[in-house]
Amino acid sequence: MFKFIETNFFLIVHRIGFLFALISLALIVFLGMFSYEKISSRATDEISAPSIELAKYQNPISLQVKPEKVSPAVGVVEDDSQVIFNQRFDAQIEQIITNLQALPNEVLDKNNLQFQIKVMIKIKSNAYSPELKLSYVESLSRLTKQLVNVGGGQVNIDEFLHWHDQEFAYQVNEQTQKNLMKMGTARTDQMTGLISLGLLGAALGFFIMFVMMLVMLRIERNTRR
Repeated sequence: MFKFIETNFFLIVHRIGFLFALISLALIVFLGMFSYEKISSRATDEISAPSIELAKYQNPISLQVKPEKVSPAVGVVEDDSQVIFNQRFDAQIEQIITNLQALPNEVLDKNNLQFQIKVMIKIKSNAYSPELKLSYVESLSRLTKQLVNVGGGQVNIDEFLHWHDQEFAYQVNEQTQKNLMKMGTARTDQMTGLISLGLLGAALGFFIMFVMMLVMLRIERNTRR
């Protein structure tokens, strides 16, 4: 046994070194792909426009939703875009007022309605980014139009406006929480990718070491011959 090992020592070491070199190479390829996938992981905090349907208002359960307070969203709008935004925002408010004025007099007090609605909407939407502010008034404009179409003679407008505000805030908060979870997962993946890069460097070092060992063994065998 020992005679065999002594006679074939260089051959055994050569094959073991070759095996470990292949394992190191496989690890380099795997860790390279794995770390690239993890480091390139991305998540966005963008919130899409909430979708609110009038049918939900007829469901008493939806009125029991108590959303968390919406964190103020910071939105930067350039000067030209601000003008366009203001025009679209004000146009939607005017449409909401027009829709509400078309409802029966018994439903709401139309005295000073325009001022009250403008103030209420600007206060309620103040916590949102410009994009969400626009989505807020567009949603309310669409729903008030639907109220007009179905008559809306027995609707409590104050309750309806409060419900819309709650439903909108609930959906925004829900998306915000999901985005936070996604961003947390993305950061974890990126850290995992960086750790994998370190392991890749170690695997590359072992691969070079085993390759150099194989070269040295080849030189030694050729010298002996």
